[in-house]
Amino acid sequence: MKDFETTNSHQKIAYTLKYKLERDIWNWYYGVNYSNQAEQLDFTDDKAMAQRIKGISSLKEATPILEPFLQAKIKNPDSQLNQFIQIAKTELAKKFQAGCAAIENMTEKPLAATNFTFYVTSFPRMVVFYDEGIIFLYSKIDNDLWGMPMDGILHELQHFQVDKYWRQNPASRVAKLSEAQYFELKESLTVILDEELKPIITLPDCSYPEFKELREALHTHWKKYHNFEQLVDFGTDFLLQKAH
Repeated sequence: MKDFETTNSHQKIAYTLKYKLERDIWNWYYGVNYSNQAEQLDFTDDKAMAQRIKGISSLKEATPILEPFLQAKIKNPDSQLNQFIQIAKTELAKKFQAGCAAIENMTEKPLAATNFTFYVTSFPRMVVFYDEGIIFLYSKIDNDLWGMPMDGILHELQHFQVDKYWRQNPASRVAKLSEAQYFELKESLTVILDEELKPIITLPDCSYPEFKELREALHTHWKKYHNFEQLVDFGTDFLLQKAH
């Protein structure tokens, strides 16, 4: 089997879960050559492949190298990629609608999109396209970050909310933050994806330890007030004061 796809369009928020070989190839090539995510690869053969394609000048040149390597993963029923797909199918069917409702309740805003496409990828880079409702899901299975699909999905859905209702809102001060400030804000706000959301998620969000100071301040604020609008304002003030 080269590709995989399943669609659920009968609920409030529709989604399609896919594995597309060309999308995985694209993520591998750009992830290896234009980001540092290759450092997060776990398996020896994956690390060796990253070294093989590093420095190749174009996606076209990398494709014939990556294609048989990734085809072997999807053809192997016991591969982590296929195990993740099966877990994702089950988790999405059981928890996706509840997860969407939790994000809406948390942010007090309707979900930023009503139709999502989840592309499963075997490379550790969770790319997001807000306008198209696309999220790449890294097929990792363990007890670390992104250990289960819903953890990563809720992390990204919160980003969708912040992007639509604050970053893209010219009346919001968030729209005036620098790219670096905004990145720190959106990646720190996910600290509130914690024990309150169990059993929808399996692990509290613990990404970006370099933003520890802001994340801890936001977490304390959230536990006290439980108001996302105020939380965004608080985080924005924190970053603006830090810049002066």
